[in-house]
Amino acid sequence: MDKIYNATLFEGLDKEFIDMLLGHTCRIRSYAAGELVALQGAVYNSLFIVEEGLLRTEMTDPEGTKVVVEEIAASRAVAPAFLFAENNKLPVSVFAVQPSVIVDISRNHLVEMMQKNQRVLENYLKEISNRSRFLSERLRLTTFGTIKSKLKSYFLEMSNKNKDTLFTIPHTHQELADMFGVTRPALTRAIRQLEESGTISRTGSRTYRLLP
Repeated sequence: MDKIYNATLFEGLDKEFIDMLLGHTCRIRSYAAGELVALQGAVYNSLFIVEEGLLRTEMTDPEGTKVVVEEIAASRAVAPAFLFAENNKLPVSVFAVQPSVIVDISRNHLVEMMQKNQRVLENYLKEISNRSRFLSERLRLTTFGTIKSKLKSYFLEMSNKNKDTLFTIPHTHQELADMFGVTRPALTRAIRQLEESGTISRTGSRTYRLLP
């Protein structure tokens, strides 16, 4: 479990202390690509931390409309803000995008960790704060403006994240359409319009360049 040492929850702690905190009470779960990890509405009594692989969270309304909320890579936690909520039911379904391994830490054991070392508590609060900031930005992207303006902001975000005008997006067109709550043809048209206007150029199936 090497990657668990890089989790935000254990930032600033040495490996021996992390091993002591985890003890023998955490559980390891493995999932195949495409497998359901947790269902929207399920009670969330344990913190899931991705040890290997990649997860995707999706929200579905009563009419069946699906929106991709985020992807969660190795060393990150799943829905940390909901673990201690009064209504601690998951607002999203969680799927494995790739073969994935998850470390499952019960809520009671997590509280014991926080009591043993204040740094764990501080790291947990930081994780919640960072995730809230991310989701607020994601809400802004998916709520305001046209699909073209949302895509332009998304491509700018990818460029800034990679510190280069050339970047590869981690999503398929269908996943992007789900993320922005539009159909795939609408997304394809918006990308083509951005190319025609000289905002971006495509150099591969998922590789783009942000033009000046």
